[in-house]
Amino acid sequence: MPQGKLMEMSAQPSSNDLPTQVLRQSQPYVLAFVGENENGILRWWTEKILAGLAGHGLSHRLIDLSDAQWPVKLKECLSASMPEFCFSFQGMGMGLLLDTGENLWTRNAIPFLSYLGDSPYHAPSLHAAQGPGMYLLYGCADFLQLYQDFFKGRAYASTLQYGYPENPLADRTPWGQREHDIVYVKSGVNPRALSQQWDASPGRIRDILYDCAARVLSGADETVQTLCAQVFADRQIHWGDRQELFLSTCSLVDRYARAVRAERMVLALMRHKALIVGDWSHLDQSNSRAVFCGPIAADRLDALYTSTRISVNTLPTVRFGIHERVMAGLFAKAAVVSEATPFLRHALRKCPSFLGVNIDQQTFHDELDDTLTSCLADPTSAEYVQISAGVAREIFSFDNFIQQLLDYVAIEKHRRNLTWWLFPHQAN
Repeated sequence: MPQGKLMEMSAQPSSNDLPTQVLRQSQPYVLAFVGENENGILRWWTEKILAGLAGHGLSHRLIDLSDAQWPVKLKECLSASMPEFCFSFQGMGMGLLLDTGENLWTRNAIPFLSYLGDSPYHAPSLHAAQGPGMYLLYGCADFLQLYQDFFKGRAYASTLQYGYPENPLADRTPWGQREHDIVYVKSGVNPRALSQQWDASPGRIRDILYDCAARVLSGADETVQTLCAQVFADRQIHWGDRQELFLSTCSLVDRYARAVRAERMVLALMRHKALIVGDWSHLDQSNSRAVFCGPIAADRLDALYTSTRISVNTLPTVRFGIHERVMAGLFAKAAVVSEATPFLRHALRKCPSFLGVNIDQQTFHDELDDTLTSCLADPTSAEYVQISAGVAREIFSFDNFIQQLLDYVAIEKHRRNLTWWLFPHQAN
């Protein structure tokens, strides 16, 4: 699911901006929030989800938190009627407070569901909302584990089974006649620029960062937070209830490892006739067989993936998750060559056009060369992408994903009737 660079909201609305009580209306609707993120991917995703909810009789209102007028628009919306529930990616809008310090949504008993595709250690404030009716739905078990074990989270939290919208252009061009042999879409980040910033840290912190990064990039089948916690434990450092050193270490190491793996993939693809999308200006491209182009908007990706025979992927730094580029490639009826984990290989074991590679191994370049060459030359690849698309349709059903969201709304309605089991100090 989507990863994003999110806008941090510097100011919360006051009671002068938002009504403390809102009205119900006969026509149920969903109130959704979006904000700034890379290439518009979270807005694209949100609009797809709202369209899916419309099939269940729910209209919607959409508040863009990057719009300076969002408090006015939100006030107008809530003054008119009460939503059935709220939805956002990455916790956007979930923590809005009245000037009394109360959460706007718990004050008005409005359920809020948020799908979280980034680890809590990147932006802890986006995972901090708690109270009745708050549901944090994580894109993979890595993130839920951190929320439970290190945040000691107090809100209802769960993983949400993956879903992805089918690509309407998937059958436009037969696999063997597609324009591009190989496409890789990924923002370029220079890992050396990241590690150079570490060198300005106190010596002990610098050593911890490099040690953690080495363990994460060793190919160990463990989460970032588990490996970082091992380093702290080995150095006999306990953070108590002050987690900023630990969480910032996890975040910095995650971004570095992600950048290293992405760059490894690009350097290997430069030996092939590939299209590499994103800003990779920090690399010397003079001897590259690959062609580079700048970032493209999220709503153009469907067309790009259906014009390629092989969609290449590197993962976010997770061990127990599936990235949306993998699902997008399968639904586009392209072969998918991806950095893989044991979890991912098992999850896609029935997809013959999913081809995993070991990006942390010294033999990675040779393995990738063999995998790409064999796939392009294999006469069964055109048949395999059809089989895999059918499997993906079953395990990544977008309709099922939408139904899961509605199931949590039903759970919240059920929870509100369980007043006998509330502790005396808890509000319903």
